[in-house]
Amino acid sequence: MGNQFKNVALIACLKTLLFIFNIVFWVTGLLFLVAGLWAEFDLYKYMELSTEFSGTASYVMIGIASLIVLISSMAFSCIIKGQPVLLYIYGGFLACIFMMNVGITASVICYRDTFAKGLHDGLTQTVRNYDPHKANFDFAQSTLQCCGVSNYTDWIRSSPQKIIPVSCCLDPTHCVTANYSDVYQRGCYEVIVHYLSANMEIFISVAVVTALLPLFGSILSCILATYIKKSKYDVIN
Repeated sequence: MGNQFKNVALIACLKTLLFIFNIVFWVTGLLFLVAGLWAEFDLYKYMELSTEFSGTASYVMIGIASLIVLISSMAFSCIIKGQPVLLYIYGGFLACIFMMNVGITASVICYRDTFAKGLHDGLTQTVRNYDPHKANFDFAQSTLQCCGVSNYTDWIRSSPQKIIPVSCCLDPTHCVTANYSDVYQRGCYEVIVHYLSANMEIFISVAVVTALLPLFGSILSCILATYIKKSKYDVIN
């Protein structure tokens, strides 16, 4: 009787932990979904400036995040009911998410070195083939408060029009781009690379923690399923 009571108490504790984990995992999936949508509709304006940008990263993030939100929403019922088979399935799903996250994290760590070169090449190519109707670089310059690749002289030397665009202006309403004191002095490459370098450790730490989170949930789910099966076996015997 004492062992059965301990099993019931342990199962209740594991259920509570897994339920809390699932809430955190669901919120994480929701945040990833929002981040993926932001990357698709806003961040791409910056990312497309790199020649290394494939355009599929945001779709992968949205797909994985949607799957996380869907499965974790269904998992609440499985945890409450305590069905071992469904808990094992949930644990397997979390293990798959863990392996995908490891792959994505490894790609981010490896990609950080090639992104800088691709960004420089992409910015240079954008200046040389500047099209005012394709406003990605203009958006980046006005938002990041930068001008050109290295500085504003890139527009004079490399752009087809040989004119500094208005997006480089400190004050667009009172600006003469021929007056170089009216435009941003820092190049966009320096600004973007500095921002990425300053925050790279944070990006990697978040990626690693996010990758390990489903592994913890997978282990917890399988342990709970095992104890529930053991508890049912003890009752029968």
